[in-house]
Amino acid sequence: MKITLVELLKIIAKSLNVKVSKINIKTKDLDLEAWDSLGQLAILSSLDKKFKGKIKLDVIASATSIKTIVNFLKKKKLLK
Repeated sequence: MKITLVELLKIIAKSLNVKVSKINIKTKDLDLEAWDSLGQLAILSSLDKKFKGKIKLDVIASATSIKTIVNFLKKKKLLK
């Protein structure tokens, strides 16, 4: 299953309870108050659910930007 960048941004925005318009590929954890340790767990949980536990989330667990998550998903061929 592959997702688009737009779908990824929606997943992250929903996880952090922010509007999609507030985030983009350049967004970093320090840019959003909601992207704290609990926010990170929410992102991990949402991605794990989306990919049905088929990816190792250790790299994403330490991700500090959306670009890092995008690069990881591209490397795994999970992003269109």
